[in-house]
Amino acid sequence: MASWSAGLVHAAGWCLAAAEFAYVVLAVLAVVRFRHRPRQTPLHRPAVSVLVPAHRDFPGFEACIRSVCEQDYPEFEIVFGLHSHADTAKPVIERVMRDYPHRRIALVVDERMLGANPKNCNLANMFPSARYDVVAMVDSDVRVGPDFLSTVVAELADDDATGAVTCLYKAAAPANFASRLGALATNDWVIPSGLVDIALRGTSICYGAVIVSHRKALDDIGGFEAMASAVAQDYVLGQELRRCGYAIRLAPYIVETVVVEPDLKRLFLHERRWNRAVRACRPVDHALSVVTHALPLVALFLLTPPTAAGLAAVGGLLGLRLVLHYLVRARIPIDGAAEPWLVPLREALSLAVWASAFTSNTMWWGDRKLIVTQGVSMAAVKEN
Repeated sequence: MASWSAGLVHAAGWCLAAAEFAYVVLAVLAVVRFRHRPRQTPLHRPAVSVLVPAHRDFPGFEACIRSVCEQDYPEFEIVFGLHSHADTAKPVIERVMRDYPHRRIALVVDERMLGANPKNCNLANMFPSARYDVVAMVDSDVRVGPDFLSTVVAELADDDATGAVTCLYKAAAPANFASRLGALATNDWVIPSGLVDIALRGTSICYGAVIVSHRKALDDIGGFEAMASAVAQDYVLGQELRRCGYAIRLAPYIVETVVVEPDLKRLFLHERRWNRAVRACRPVDHALSVVTHALPLVALFLLTPPTAAGLAAVGGLLGLRLVLHYLVRARIPIDGAAEPWLVPLREALSLAVWASAFTSNTMWWGDRKLIVTQGVSMAAVKEN
């Protein structure tokens, strides 16, 4: 019986090793083939309302929102949104507003929560202040170059069939350990898996860092109010647009997110929420995504006891992961030096976060405890 059980464990280890090997090879090929399409120069550049939902000041916040203000674009406005006058982001936003008197910038502070998703509720409160028919949603931790609006709006302008334009994103981080691990997940796992997904299925989802849409398309799906309790705004928005017959396009532009995690606990809870959202939205994809970070299981299954073949499999997978680590940095400019020694630790943490998404329907969004209710919706948990 013990021999039979050991055989099953080793068989599972080899299956996982083969699956992760195949996935990482696909990821390497997707990154190698990645090319920015030539950026279009639109004949018509419509006025744009840029919505920036914000919450709390953090290292890099001011640089992010200043980058939005410094767009080389003929006509745009910026609407910042907060839920509270006591939010630490408010004085930073007000300072930036004073420094750009020539820009049309508004700040909406509205405490209303129309649902359980704080970001969507913030956007719903801000949306009535938007004047223009093209609406860009930009997260407050996103840093962009001055050509950002010109590039992404060119993919949307004069195209009624396109419901949204979105962007891939890379990550930069302060020097602290937890933030570097968080940025590594984006650069070495999110970017390659996004490119693999696009290669296999086309652009089928929106990426939440940046989404640009027409007002009509947003109205057709019920606006932000209809997504006020969505477990993942980007997925639900893209799903609803596609249901209404709209296409989603990927802009030839990679934005940069600033990852700020004070400690490993906050990093774990943050990433657990993302994983729980993916499990709600794409349960099969979430289950299969174990192959993107299966190395710790492969090592456990194949190295108890150690064998030459098991050591070769684990070493080969780790080597391929390190190839991908350096390749991403060769193809996409990423702030910060390569840190290959973090790759095995990052993979182990990703596996733990993935597994934790199966243990409970609750998750944390900052200080708010939420629960996945049904489908892709969530609700706030009332503490006794």
